[in-house]
Amino acid sequence: MVLRKYKMPKVTTISISMKHLVVSHILLSLAGCSSLFLLPAASDPHSFLKPVETSPDSVTLEIFQVRLPANNQELAEEIWQAIDELRLPVEARHELVRNGFRAGVVGGALPDGLAAHLNLQSVQPETTPERVITGGNANPKVTRRVVQLSRQESATIQSAELRQSVHVFMNEDSGIHGRSYHQAEPTYSLLAQAISGQRVVLQLIPELQHGELKNRYAGGDQGIFLMTQSREKESFDKLTIRSELAAGEMLLVSCLPDVSGSLGHIFHAQDLRGPLEHKLVLIRMLQVPGSEILATLDR
Repeated sequence: MVLRKYKMPKVTTISISMKHLVVSHILLSLAGCSSLFLLPAASDPHSFLKPVETSPDSVTLEIFQVRLPANNQELAEEIWQAIDELRLPVEARHELVRNGFRAGVVGGALPDGLAAHLNLQSVQPETTPERVITGGNANPKVTRRVVQLSRQESATIQSAELRQSVHVFMNEDSGIHGRSYHQAEPTYSLLAQAISGQRVVLQLIPELQHGELKNRYAGGDQGIFLMTQSREKESFDKLTIRSELAAGEMLLVSCLPDVSGSLGHIFHAQDLRGPLEHKLVLIRMLQVPGSEILATLDR
């Protein structure tokens, strides 16, 4: 009986390499804007999140969401006295106000007392290499998120929790129109574009995601279409907020008081855990590409 050596076919090695390439390609295609959440995962209250790493061609933004008592009119007046609402175009302000929104730009540092009340600070300093999430801030009054957006990228800001049903009244030129939405989730679509002079142009579009979750195709990086679960989406383009910010400035968006049923109230007023609260959404520019990078991108 003659024993022959059996050689492993080279196809196996190629097959494994191809699998690695495919997996790597999928992971790269799924990579989008980096985000840092300071909200804990319920199953892991001691997670560690490393600080966001900057990209040379992206805009880095800091997003705060602050919940305040709706009946504290003195605090609301103090806040809006520090806000320059005239930084937004007249027509945009008109559309926003008649649909329950209020927005403006903080042109510098907030008053010390107001900043202390809003607690617009991260849980740990920016230089901290690792950040500890504890169960004590599972439902904080202030949340902070850092995102990086390259050109043509967008980030979603969830301004209120998912509701079983909402009834919205839109104030338009043709009159007031009402509509009901089921499984409604108010969100903003945020886009940012760096311009010369170390400035950034922000675009904030109110959107209502509603209905049952269904499998839908969505465009991804490198022209790849991905199937994801999502709801139907209605964008309110006439209420788009556009603002140009310099370093240190913040865009603030909230709602007017006593406008129940308006879209602004749906986005920024909630009483899911007790007394009615108004939510402020603040967006601050942290970093933009240098002038030489912008010049290269514009070619």
